[in-house]
Amino acid sequence: MATLISPYPARPSPFYSLVGNLMLDWGTMIAFVGVHRFLNAPRPALWLLLPAAVLSCAKIGTFAGFGLHMPINVVLGCSLRALLAGGCAWLLVRHSEPELRIAAWPSAGFYLAWGAVLLTRVGWEVLRILPSSPMVVGDLRDPTTNAGLLLRVCITFTLTIGYLWMVGRRLQARLTRLAESDPLTGIANRRVLWEKGERLVARAQYQGGALAVLLVDIDHFKAVNDRWGHGVGDRLIVQVAGTLAATIRASDIVGRIGGEEFAILLPDADAATALAVAERIRQAVAESAVGGPLGPIGCTISIGCAEWVDGVGWNTLVNAADQALYRAKAAGRDRVESFVLGDEAECRMGAAPVPMARAAVRSA
Repeated sequence: MATLISPYPARPSPFYSLVGNLMLDWGTMIAFVGVHRFLNAPRPALWLLLPAAVLSCAKIGTFAGFGLHMPINVVLGCSLRALLAGGCAWLLVRHSEPELRIAAWPSAGFYLAWGAVLLTRVGWEVLRILPSSPMVVGDLRDPTTNAGLLLRVCITFTLTIGYLWMVGRRLQARLTRLAESDPLTGIANRRVLWEKGERLVARAQYQGGALAVLLVDIDHFKAVNDRWGHGVGDRLIVQVAGTLAATIRASDIVGRIGGEEFAILLPDADAATALAVAERIRQAVAESAVGGPLGPIGCTISIGCAEWVDGVGWNTLVNAADQALYRAKAAGRDRVESFVLGDEAECRMGAAPVPMARAAVRSA
């Protein structure tokens, strides 16, 4: 009876076994770097690659000195992969963005489960290596091999879904930020500010309470662009936006509504509170500056304030604040003006009138 002879050896050569194990090690190291880069973690978090590289080099050194010793090979390789699996779990828990945590933390749990299986296999192989072990395991098959292979398949599948989930949530968060924030300053854009303003007016209408709006405009901003260029002008807008956001109350909402103009919603603020906030903002902006070609460049702002009254809609409230802003600029800029809805009286507060020829842009 003829016997079929396989052209392939029953066992791979020791060299090919070493290469295969090294590829697993290096693939795990690349995966760890990929997780690090995906999460934009700081560079010091890559320190786990150093002990991993030492373990990989030890595997090569053992092969060069003693040939392929499978238990030692398994101990070194599984220790390396367990170390990096724990590192991936740590990265996902420590450095994942808030919107990613719902997907990142379960993925970290699967990495920890994979690391636990690898450490179990390390313990089994150590028992095979130690001659004084009380257990006779030399001829027994590693019971973690089948479980480890099955778990590896499950974890690969699960982590793939987890990463796709994280990518989707990151893209969704970025699209939301792009839709709701001003691309230059990062504060709310006009659409979001108008939506929130309409909701606040509706809430005040049905539940009662106070509401005020501030419109802010950078004085003589065109002179900044003409003299120093649009790059300096953009930096000045960013500086003013940051000053506004840092000066207002936690409950207030600031947004850029176009060019050098901003709007601030002041929920639960009456006229006196709104004017105090506006004056504090004006002073804070006047004291700030950005770097220019010849030194610091600062600016002043004009602010128009309007308080909501019963029966007034959002558009009417904004128009009233715009009228107050126009009067602030007509009165000499660098000041706060308030328009009282439903009353011919006007409340003024801020810097004293200054001549129109006064330059609002300061450079040192």
